[in-house]
Amino acid sequence: MSDRQNNAVKEGTTRRGVLLGAGSVAAAVGLHAASTQAAEPTDAKGSPQAAGQTADKVELVHKRATVNGIRLHYVTVGTGPVVLCIHGWPQSHREFLPIMGEFADRYTFIAPDVRGYGDSDKPFDGYEPKTIAKDMIELMDLEKVQKFHILSHDLGGPPSVAVAYLASDRALSLSTIETPFFGLDYPGYVSPDVAYWHLKMHMNMDISRMLIEGREEQYLRHFFRDFAYNPEAVSESEVQEFVMQMRQPGALRASLNHYGYIPQMAAQTGELTKKKLTVPMLAWAGSASFGSHCIDSAKAIATSARGGVIDECGHWVFEEKTQFICDELGGFWGSLN
Repeated sequence: MSDRQNNAVKEGTTRRGVLLGAGSVAAAVGLHAASTQAAEPTDAKGSPQAAGQTADKVELVHKRATVNGIRLHYVTVGTGPVVLCIHGWPQSHREFLPIMGEFADRYTFIAPDVRGYGDSDKPFDGYEPKTIAKDMIELMDLEKVQKFHILSHDLGGPPSVAVAYLASDRALSLSTIETPFFGLDYPGYVSPDVAYWHLKMHMNMDISRMLIEGREEQYLRHFFRDFAYNPEAVSESEVQEFVMQMRQPGALRASLNHYGYIPQMAAQTGELTKKKLTVPMLAWAGSASFGSHCIDSAKAIATSARGGVIDECGHWVFEEKTQFICDELGGFWGSLN
Protein backbone atom coordinates (compact mmCIF):
# COMPACT_ATOMS: atom_id res chain seq x y z
CA MET A 1 0.00 0.00 0.00
CA SER A 2 1.34 3.44 -0.92
CA ASP A 3 2.05 6.20 1.62
CA ARG A 4 -0.92 8.15 0.34
CA GLN A 5 -3.18 5.13 0.68
CA ASN A 6 -1.89 4.69 4.22
CA ASN A 7 -2.73 8.32 4.92
CA ALA A 8 -6.33 8.01 3.86
CA VAL A 9 -9.14 5.69 4.72
CA LYS A 10 -11.51 6.56 1.94
CA GLU A 11 -15.03 6.78 3.29
CA GLY A 12 -15.53 5.08 6.50
CA THR A 13 -14.16 6.15 9.80
CA THR A 14 -15.80 8.37 12.34
CA ARG A 15 -14.44 10.93 14.84
CA ARG A 16 -15.31 10.88 18.48
CA GLY A 17 -17.76 8.67 17.00
CA VAL A 18 -18.41 11.16 14.20
CA LEU A 19 -21.00 12.72 15.37
CA LEU A 20 -20.64 10.18 17.99
CA GLY A 21 -23.49 11.20 20.06
CA ALA A 22 -24.61 13.51 22.71
CA GLY A 23 -22.88 11.51 25.45
CA SER A 24 -19.52 13.02 24.54
CA VAL A 25 -21.08 16.45 24.59
CA ALA A 26 -22.03 16.33 28.22
CA ALA A 27 -18.64 14.98 29.17
CA ALA A 28 -16.81 17.71 27.33
CA VAL A 29 -18.84 20.67 28.45
CA GLY A 30 -16.89 21.01 31.69
CA LEU A 31 -15.26 24.05 30.19
CA HIS A 32 -12.27 23.95 32.36
CA ALA A 33 -9.72 25.17 29.92
CA ALA A 34 -11.94 26.88 27.70
CA SER A 35 -8.87 28.08 25.93
CA THR A 36 -5.22 37.96 13.64
CA GLN A 37 -3.37 37.35 11.67
CA ALA A 38 0.19 36.02 11.06
CA ALA A 39 -0.23 32.29 11.67
CA GLU A 40 2.92 30.37 10.85
CA PRO A 41 2.34 27.65 8.25
CA THR A 42 3.74 24.17 8.54
CA ASP A 43 5.87 22.08 6.23
CA ALA A 44 4.47 19.42 3.91
CA LYS A 45 4.48 16.79 6.66
CA GLY A 46 2.60 18.97 9.08
CA SER A 47 5.61 19.39 11.35
CA PRO A 48 5.25 22.47 13.57
CA GLN A 49 9.03 22.59 13.94
CA ALA A 50 9.32 23.56 10.27
CA ALA A 51 6.67 26.25 10.48
CA GLY A 52 7.70 29.34 8.59
CA GLN A 53 9.26 27.54 5.64
CA THR A 54 6.08 27.78 3.62
CA ALA A 55 5.55 31.43 4.55
CA ASP A 56 8.97 32.21 3.08
CA LYS A 57 7.82 30.81 -0.26
CA VAL A 58 4.99 33.32 -0.79
CA GLU A 59 4.83 37.09 -0.83
CA LEU A 60 1.30 38.15 -0.02
CA VAL A 61 -0.23 41.32 -1.44
CA HIS A 62 -2.51 42.85 1.21
CA LYS A 63 -5.60 44.66 0.01
CA ARG A 64 -8.83 46.19 1.32
CA ALA A 65 -12.14 46.49 -0.47
CA THR A 66 -15.70 47.56 0.30
CA VAL A 67 -18.12 44.82 -0.74
CA ASN A 68 -21.74 44.25 0.19
CA GLY A 69 -21.64 47.24 2.56
CA ILE A 70 -18.61 46.13 4.61
CA ARG A 71 -14.84 46.53 4.34
CA LEU A 72 -12.84 43.34 3.90
CA HIS A 73 -9.14 42.79 4.28
CA TYR A 74 -7.81 40.14 1.89
CA VAL A 75 -4.59 38.88 0.37
CA THR A 76 -3.64 37.74 -3.11
CA VAL A 77 -0.70 35.69 -4.32
CA GLY A 78 0.27 33.50 -7.26
CA THR A 79 -0.42 33.13 -10.94
CA GLY A 80 -2.89 31.02 -12.91
CA PRO A 81 -6.48 29.89 -12.27
CA VAL A 82 -8.05 31.59 -9.25
CA VAL A 83 -8.78 29.85 -5.94
CA LEU A 84 -11.10 31.69 -3.53
CA CYS A 85 -10.27 30.68 0.06
CA ILE A 86 -12.84 30.89 2.88
CA HIS A 87 -11.47 30.17 6.36
CA GLY A 88 -13.11 29.08 9.60
CA TRP A 89 -13.00 29.81 13.35
CA PRO A 90 -10.78 31.02 14.99
CA GLN A 91 -8.43 31.52 12.05
CA SER A 92 -7.98 33.95 9.15
CA HIS A 93 -6.62 33.99 5.60
CA ARG A 94 -3.33 32.77 7.07
CA GLU A 95 -4.56 29.21 7.52
CA PHE A 96 -4.17 28.76 3.75
CA LEU A 97 -0.46 29.62 3.70
CA PRO A 98 0.64 25.97 3.42
CA ILE A 99 -1.59 25.57 0.34
CA MET A 100 -0.44 28.85 -1.18
CA GLY A 101 3.19 27.87 -0.70
CA GLU A 102 2.62 24.67 -2.65
CA PHE A 103 0.58 26.09 -5.53
CA ALA A 104 1.42 29.79 -5.97
CA ASP A 105 3.42 29.00 -9.10
CA ARG A 106 0.31 27.48 -10.70
CA TYR A 107 -2.72 29.13 -9.09
CA THR A 108 -3.76 32.59 -7.95
CA PHE A 109 -5.15 32.69 -4.42
CA ILE A 110 -7.60 35.29 -3.15
CA ALA A 111 -8.06 34.85 0.59
CA PRO A 112 -10.13 37.30 2.63
CA ASP A 113 -10.53 37.60 6.35
CA VAL A 114 -14.23 36.75 6.40
CA ARG A 115 -16.55 39.34 7.96
CA GLY A 116 -16.13 39.24 11.74
CA TYR A 117 -12.51 38.06 11.64
CA GLY A 118 -8.98 39.41 11.42
CA ASP A 119 -8.64 42.84 9.87
CA SER A 120 -12.06 42.84 8.20
CA ASP A 121 -15.11 44.70 9.52
CA LYS A 122 -16.94 43.19 12.47
CA PRO A 123 -20.61 44.05 11.94
CA PHE A 124 -23.40 43.02 14.28
CA ASP A 125 -25.34 41.12 11.62
CA GLY A 126 -25.03 39.46 8.23
CA TYR A 127 -23.46 36.13 9.21
CA GLU A 128 -25.78 33.82 7.29
CA PRO A 129 -24.24 31.86 4.38
CA LYS A 130 -25.99 33.77 1.58
CA THR A 131 -24.82 37.14 2.91
CA ILE A 132 -21.22 35.96 3.25
CA ALA A 133 -21.50 34.41 -0.22
CA LYS A 134 -22.51 37.81 -1.56
CA ASP A 135 -19.39 39.30 0.11
CA MET A 136 -17.27 36.74 -1.72
CA ILE A 137 -18.97 37.09 -5.11
CA GLU A 138 -18.68 40.88 -5.01
CA LEU A 139 -14.99 40.48 -4.13
CA MET A 140 -14.53 38.30 -7.21
CA ASP A 141 -16.32 40.95 -9.27
CA LEU A 142 -14.04 43.65 -7.89
CA GLU A 143 -10.99 41.55 -8.76
CA LYS A 144 -12.48 41.00 -12.23
CA VAL A 145 -12.44 37.23 -11.79
CA GLN A 146 -14.98 35.36 -13.87
CA LYS A 147 -14.17 31.71 -13.09
CA PHE A 148 -12.72 30.37 -9.84
CA HIS A 149 -12.22 27.34 -7.64
CA ILE A 150 -13.49 27.51 -4.03
CA LEU A 151 -11.54 26.13 -1.07
CA SER A 152 -12.98 26.26 2.45
CA HIS A 153 -12.36 24.94 5.94
CA ASP A 154 -14.54 24.58 9.05
CA LEU A 155 -17.30 27.23 9.28
CA GLY A 156 -16.09 28.66 5.98
CA GLY A 157 -17.79 25.62 4.47
CA PRO A 158 -21.48 26.62 4.61
CA PRO A 159 -20.82 30.02 2.96
CA SER A 160 -18.67 28.27 0.35
CA VAL A 161 -21.58 25.97 -0.48
CA ALA A 162 -23.75 29.06 -0.89
CA VAL A 163 -21.17 30.62 -3.23
CA ALA A 164 -21.15 27.45 -5.33
CA TYR A 165 -24.94 27.51 -5.64
CA LEU A 166 -25.33 31.25 -6.19
CA ALA A 167 -22.44 31.44 -8.68
CA SER A 168 -22.68 27.95 -10.17
CA ASP A 169 -21.95 29.32 -13.63
CA ARG A 170 -18.64 30.73 -12.36
CA ALA A 171 -17.48 28.16 -9.80
CA LEU A 172 -15.09 25.60 -11.28
CA SER A 173 -15.05 23.42 -8.16
CA LEU A 174 -15.83 23.37 -4.45
CA SER A 175 -13.44 21.83 -1.92
CA THR A 176 -14.80 21.63 1.63
CA ILE A 177 -12.26 20.48 4.23
CA GLU A 178 -13.45 19.53 7.73
CA THR A 179 -16.79 21.25 7.15
CA PRO A 180 -19.82 20.90 9.43
CA PHE A 181 -22.90 20.54 7.22
CA PHE A 182 -26.04 21.82 8.94
CA GLY A 183 -29.63 21.47 7.77
CA LEU A 184 -29.28 18.35 5.62
CA ASP A 185 -31.55 15.31 5.57
CA TYR A 186 -30.22 11.99 4.30
CA PRO A 187 -30.07 8.48 5.78
CA GLY A 188 -27.60 8.41 8.67
CA TYR A 189 -27.22 12.19 8.85
CA VAL A 190 -26.50 13.64 12.29
CA SER A 191 -26.31 17.40 12.73
CA PRO A 192 -22.83 18.40 13.95
CA ASP A 193 -24.22 20.42 16.84
CA VAL A 194 -25.42 17.17 18.42
CA ALA A 195 -21.93 15.71 18.77
CA TYR A 196 -19.64 18.68 19.27
CA TRP A 197 -19.89 20.42 22.64
CA HIS A 198 -18.39 23.73 21.50
CA LEU A 199 -21.03 24.36 18.82
CA LYS A 200 -23.89 24.65 21.30
CA MET A 201 -21.73 26.62 23.70
CA HIS A 202 -20.60 29.13 21.07
CA MET A 203 -24.16 29.56 19.85
CA ASN A 204 -24.91 31.01 23.29
CA MET A 205 -22.74 34.01 22.53
CA ASP A 206 -23.26 35.99 25.74
CA ILE A 207 -22.23 33.08 27.96
CA SER A 208 -19.31 32.22 25.68
CA ARG A 209 -18.00 35.78 25.80
CA MET A 210 -18.29 35.85 29.58
CA LEU A 211 -16.29 32.62 29.86
CA ILE A 212 -13.66 33.29 27.18
CA GLU A 213 -12.87 37.02 27.50
CA GLY A 214 -9.67 37.41 29.49
CA ARG A 215 -8.92 33.70 28.96
CA GLU A 216 -8.43 33.76 25.18
CA GLU A 217 -4.98 32.21 25.42
CA GLN A 218 -6.02 29.26 27.57
CA TYR A 219 -9.14 28.61 25.51
CA LEU A 220 -7.55 28.79 22.08
CA ARG A 221 -4.57 26.69 23.12
CA HIS A 222 -7.00 24.02 24.35
CA PHE A 223 -9.05 24.39 21.15
CA PHE A 224 -6.09 23.88 18.81
CA ARG A 225 -4.68 20.96 20.81
CA ASP A 226 -7.94 19.15 21.60
CA PHE A 227 -9.22 19.20 18.02
CA ALA A 228 -5.93 17.92 16.57
CA TYR A 229 -4.79 14.31 16.26
CA ASN A 230 -1.27 15.56 16.92
CA PRO A 231 -1.61 18.14 19.72
CA GLU A 232 1.57 19.89 18.57
CA ALA A 233 0.50 20.35 14.94
CA VAL A 234 -0.41 23.99 15.56
CA SER A 235 2.68 25.65 16.99
CA GLU A 236 2.66 27.80 20.11
CA SER A 237 3.75 30.84 18.10
CA GLU A 238 0.79 30.29 15.80
CA VAL A 239 -1.54 29.99 18.77
CA GLN A 240 -0.22 33.32 20.06
CA GLU A 241 -0.99 35.01 16.74
CA PHE A 242 -4.61 33.88 16.94
CA VAL A 243 -4.81 34.91 20.58
CA MET A 244 -3.69 38.39 19.53
CA GLN A 245 -6.33 38.42 16.82
CA MET A 246 -9.11 37.33 19.17
CA ARG A 247 -8.21 40.07 21.67
CA GLN A 248 -8.80 42.83 19.12
CA PRO A 249 -11.86 45.05 19.74
CA GLY A 250 -15.02 43.27 18.66
CA ALA A 251 -13.25 40.16 17.42
CA LEU A 252 -14.65 37.60 19.87
CA ARG A 253 -18.17 39.03 19.72
CA ALA A 254 -18.18 39.20 15.92
CA SER A 255 -16.59 35.82 15.26
CA LEU A 256 -19.01 34.06 17.61
CA ASN A 257 -21.80 35.28 15.36
CA HIS A 258 -20.74 32.57 12.92
CA TYR A 259 -22.00 30.12 15.56
CA GLY A 260 -24.95 32.22 16.65
CA TYR A 261 -26.23 32.08 13.08
CA ILE A 262 -26.18 28.27 12.89
CA PRO A 263 -30.03 28.11 12.81
CA GLN A 264 -30.04 30.43 9.78
CA MET A 265 -27.11 28.48 8.35
CA ALA A 266 -29.10 25.26 8.62
CA ALA A 267 -32.21 26.81 7.09
CA GLN A 268 -30.38 28.35 4.13
CA THR A 269 -28.27 25.25 3.46
CA GLY A 270 -31.37 23.09 3.60
CA GLU A 271 -33.11 25.40 1.15
CA LEU A 272 -30.18 25.57 -1.28
CA THR A 273 -29.55 21.83 -1.27
CA LYS A 274 -33.09 20.89 -2.26
CA LYS A 275 -31.58 21.04 -5.73
CA LYS A 276 -28.42 19.04 -6.46
CA LEU A 277 -25.24 21.08 -6.78
CA THR A 278 -23.70 20.66 -10.22
CA VAL A 279 -20.30 22.11 -9.23
CA PRO A 280 -17.80 19.24 -8.67
CA MET A 281 -17.01 18.73 -4.97
CA LEU A 282 -14.03 17.50 -3.01
CA ALA A 283 -14.63 16.73 0.69
CA TRP A 284 -12.03 15.50 3.18
CA ALA A 285 -12.09 15.25 6.96
CA GLY A 286 -9.89 13.82 9.70
CA SER A 287 -10.54 10.42 11.24
CA ALA A 288 -10.15 12.07 14.66
CA SER A 289 -12.61 14.84 13.79
CA PHE A 290 -15.59 14.91 11.41
CA GLY A 291 -14.87 11.50 9.92
CA SER A 292 -17.21 10.46 7.12
CA HIS A 293 -19.67 13.31 7.80
CA CYS A 294 -18.07 15.52 5.16
CA ILE A 295 -17.90 13.07 2.24
CA ASP A 296 -21.35 11.67 3.10
CA SER A 297 -22.80 15.18 3.05
CA ALA A 298 -21.02 16.09 -0.18
CA LYS A 299 -22.41 12.99 -1.88
CA ALA A 300 -25.87 13.87 -0.62
CA ILE A 301 -25.88 17.39 -2.08
CA ALA A 302 -23.72 17.22 -5.23
CA THR A 303 -23.96 15.36 -8.52
CA SER A 304 -20.19 14.77 -8.40
CA ALA A 305 -18.27 14.33 -5.13
CA ARG A 306 -14.99 12.70 -4.20
CA GLY A 307 -12.89 12.54 -1.06
CA GLY A 308 -13.06 10.60 2.17
CA VAL A 309 -11.45 10.34 5.59
CA ILE A 310 -7.81 11.11 6.38
CA ASP A 311 -6.25 8.64 8.79
CA GLU A 312 -4.45 9.95 11.90
CA CYS A 313 -5.71 13.48 11.34
CA GLY A 314 -7.80 15.90 13.35
CA HIS A 315 -9.51 19.16 12.46
CA TRP A 316 -6.46 21.18 11.34
CA VAL A 317 -5.89 19.35 8.06
CA PHE A 318 -3.70 21.99 6.39
CA GLU A 319 -1.29 21.86 9.33
CA GLU A 320 -1.58 18.16 10.18
CA LYS A 321 -1.55 16.53 6.72
CA THR A 322 -0.21 19.23 4.44
CA GLN A 323 1.31 17.04 1.73
CA PHE A 324 -1.67 14.73 1.56
CA ILE A 325 -4.23 17.51 1.15
CA CYS A 326 -2.00 19.33 -1.36
CA ASP A 327 -1.77 16.15 -3.44
CA GLU A 328 -5.54 15.74 -3.33
CA LEU A 329 -6.25 19.37 -4.21
CA GLY A 330 -3.69 19.35 -7.01
CA GLY A 331 -5.18 16.23 -8.55
CA PHE A 332 -8.73 17.55 -8.21
CA TRP A 333 -8.04 21.00 -9.64
CA GLY A 334 -5.83 19.56 -12.38
CA SER A 335 -8.57 17.21 -13.52
CA LEU A 336 -10.90 20.16 -14.00
CA ASN A 337 -8.48 22.64 -15.58
